[in-house]
Amino acid sequence: MENAPNSPHFQRYKPVDQLVYLVSPDQPFCSFLAQQISHFGYFVQTVRDLPGLQNALAEHVSVAAIIDLSPFGVITFREQIFSELSSRWQSSIPLIFLSDFDEQESRLRAIRSGGVAFFPKPVDIVNLVDTLDSLQKPQSEDRHRVLIVEDQHAIASYYQMVLKMSDMDAEIITDSTRLLSKMYDYHPDLILMDLYMPEVNGFELAKMIRQMNEFVSIPIVFLSSEENFDRRMEAMRLGGDDFLTKPIKASHLVSLVRSRLERLRTLRSYMVRDSLTSLINHTTFRGMLAQEVSRCRRQENRLALAMLDLDHFKQINDTYGHAVGDSILKSLSRLLKQRLRKSDIIGRYGGEEFVALLLDVDANQAYNVMEEIRSHFAEVEHHPTAKGAVYVTFSCGIAAYPDFTTAKQLSDAADQALYAAKNAGRNRVVIAHPHET
Repeated sequence: MENAPNSPHFQRYKPVDQLVYLVSPDQPFCSFLAQQISHFGYFVQTVRDLPGLQNALAEHVSVAAIIDLSPFGVITFREQIFSELSSRWQSSIPLIFLSDFDEQESRLRAIRSGGVAFFPKPVDIVNLVDTLDSLQKPQSEDRHRVLIVEDQHAIASYYQMVLKMSDMDAEIITDSTRLLSKMYDYHPDLILMDLYMPEVNGFELAKMIRQMNEFVSIPIVFLSSEENFDRRMEAMRLGGDDFLTKPIKASHLVSLVRSRLERLRTLRSYMVRDSLTSLINHTTFRGMLAQEVSRCRRQENRLALAMLDLDHFKQINDTYGHAVGDSILKSLSRLLKQRLRKSDIIGRYGGEEFVALLLDVDANQAYNVMEEIRSHFAEVEHHPTAKGAVYVTFSCGIAAYPDFTTAKQLSDAADQALYAAKNAGRNRVVIAHPHET
C-alpha cells in the first residue's frame, strides 16, 4: 500500500470556478464564507456595498450575489440595503440574503427586493451551495442513444436521420452478429430492431438480450411488415416492448421512441439511484464497473476505482442525530459531483461508504484527485448545531486497472486499501498495489 506517491501533475478535473459576489463589510465573515463555498467549486469576491456590487457586475458575470444583512449586528444596515434595492437599484442576478435576525418581516422584505433565498446565521453551507447550484443554467441532459439494428442500410439511414433531427443520437448496425460488442461500446438507451434479418433474426436477438442482466431493462422496439398477430405476440413475449409496422411514418417513429425513452429515464431514476444523495446505487454501480472493465480490456484503456468511507460516522449520528448525518452524506455526494468529471461514475455503496470510478486515469492521477477532494471535505463546516460546527473526514482506498484486471479484483483491492487507510489513522488516501493484495 502507498499513501503519498510522487505522481506527475494532473490536470484539474473542474474548469474555472464559478464566481459569486458577497456584499458585506464584515471581512472575517467574508473570509470564512468564501473558504467554505470554495470547497464546492465556487470563487467568492467580496464587495462592501451595493455600488461596489454594481461596479463588479459591470466587469464579470456572477452566479449570484450573497447579501449579508447583519454585519456587526447593525439593524440599520438592513434598512439601507432594502431601501436601495427597492428604490433605485435593479439586480440582474439572483440575490441570496443572510441575516442574524430570522423574523418574518426580514424574510418578506428580502423576497420583495428580489431575494431567491434567505439563510439565518450560522449559515448551513450545504443548503447554501444547493441553492447556488440550482441557480446555474441547468446542464442539458445527455442525448438519448438509439441503436438501429437493420440489415438494409438505406432504411437504417432514414431512421437515423429522423431521430437525429429530433435531437436524439442514433447509430446503425447492419451486421446483427456484431450486436453484443456494439451494445457494450455504445450503451444504447433503446434498440430499434428489424424482426427478420439474415443469419440472426430479431426473435433470437431479443431473447439473448433479455438473458443479460446489464441489458434487461433496455426497451426493444421491433420494426417489421409482419401482420400475423400471433407472430407479433411471440416477438413481444421474447422481450420486445413495442411493434412498429413498416412503412413507418417519421412522426410515429419519433413519438413512440421518445415516449419509451422518457418512461425509461423516469423508471431508471427510481431503480438505479440512491434516494438521499441521487448517486448511483450499489447494484447499479457494480454492473457499470464490470462494463467499464470490459471496455478497458478491449480498448486497452485505464481506470481507477476509489472507495471512500466517512470516519467515525456512527459517533456523529449518535451525537448529533441522523438529520445531521444525512446532511453530511449529501455534502460529500455534492462535493464529489462538483469536483469529479461528468464522465466519471459516482455511487453510494451503502451507509457512509461511497465509490467513484475515474475513467482513463492511472492510480497516481486518481490519488491526486481524491487527495484534493479529501482536503476540501475536511475543511467543510457541516450543519451548525447548538453544540457547535461539525467537521468530518473520510478515508479512501484506490485500485487501478490494469494493475487489477477484473471488477472483483478491483473492488477487493480498493476495499483493502481503504482498510489500510483506516488503520493508518484515517483521513487519508491509500493506493493498492498488486504485490500487496
